[in-house]
Amino acid sequence: MNEEMESLNKNEVWKLVELPKDEKPMSCKWVLRIKQNNVYKARLVARGFEQKPGIDYCETYAPVINVKTAFLNGDLQETIYMEQPMGYSDNSGRVCKLLKSLYGLKQAPRQWFKQFTDFIIHLNFQQLKCEACIFVRRSKQSEIFIVLYVDNLLISGSDDSEVGVVIQLLRNEFEMSKTEVANEFLGISFEYSHNKLSLDQKAYAEKVLNKFRMADCKPSGTPLVPKSTSSDFVNGERFHGPYRELVGPLLYLSMTTRPDILYSVNCLSQIQEQPTDSAWAGLKRILRYLKRTSELQLLFCKSDSDNIMINVYVDADLGGRYIC
Repeated sequence: MNEEMESLNKNEVWKLVELPKDEKPMSCKWVLRIKQNNVYKARLVARGFEQKPGIDYCETYAPVINVKTAFLNGDLQETIYMEQPMGYSDNSGRVCKLLKSLYGLKQAPRQWFKQFTDFIIHLNFQQLKCEACIFVRRSKQSEIFIVLYVDNLLISGSDDSEVGVVIQLLRNEFEMSKTEVANEFLGISFEYSHNKLSLDQKAYAEKVLNKFRMADCKPSGTPLVPKSTSSDFVNGERFHGPYRELVGPLLYLSMTTRPDILYSVNCLSQIQEQPTDSAWAGLKRILRYLKRTSELQLLFCKSDSDNIMINVYVDADLGGRYIC
């Protein structure tokens, strides 16, 4: 908690003032947790649910190396007062007038994203129109990509020295953790070799299996019964369990490193409004398939020539009708 307060003071997140008449201060709370490396973490958060739209905040949308206390970098546009944190009050009756965004504020993610975007564009990066959290800078000598997810950065480039310069510029602007070779990002594991990059989500898949008590299930050779369609799962008893809770991580797997389950997940995600027992059994079959194939990898191999051949594959289905 002392470390968190030092960080807040260092970033000049607030100043103590007398509460103006007719103003009501927002409350705050301490959030305590133990991270994976058994490090104890304390985070002071504002109770953002007390904010009033149009008064305490306007825009909140935020498309989302680790940037330490990232949200504290965002400048605050609105005037917001907050009670002094429990255990650190000076008993003067004064309140904290927030000068910068604080964890828990509804606009905090957006303000941080805006702050980062403005800075990275200043370094001549361009924000992709199709994905607001990916930035690229191209020159005749090199190209560099930056992926931003909340407060985590993934940086890749064709020139290590240029990448190092960009990282140092980021360090000069934001407090960042130690730079490491990316072996994992957003549940995706990376393996590098001289001419190949492989991606897998074995650990993520196993986590999903454990969560839904399928770690010791009987493996399946296919994610669905061949020629199944969503209409095959509409009839039957209604299922009232965690259907959507399972569809979510399966969709994430299918859209990242496991395209082999994409059709099956898409098929079963179409009936989330009124899932049936047979549909739930279908989702569990996908889990049993993942049990058997969790070590499958998505491979990107270096081409032997500059002439890249693009191969396109489609399924044997046209509007739900089989054509072969």
